[in-house]
Amino acid sequence: MACAHDTGPVAQPELWLGSPCLRSVRASEECLLAVGVALARIETQPTAQVIVDVDTGARRALLRKFPHRVIDLIDGGTIVVFAVMPHRRDVHTWPERLG
Repeated sequence: MACAHDTGPVAQPELWLGSPCLRSVRASEECLLAVGVALARIETQPTAQVIVDVDTGARRALLRKFPHRVIDLIDGGTIVVFAVMPHRRDVHTWPERLG
């Protein structure tokens, strides 16, 4: 299955990961590594993740060691990741990104 990669936000993690991952350079690096692990897990087993929205088929993968989740969906043969967000954020904010 194809996985669309957009490295734009990775260049500036403070804009998309938020302050909990940015307490230190080491924490930032570990958080980005955890995101990479979650993305690799999604890419190798795209249907193994928990479905969080039945209508769209959106799925969630949890980051290990950090209170964040990756929200993705399968569009045709492509995996589209449209949110990496902290658990404390309102779960109803990510569907707005599908618009």
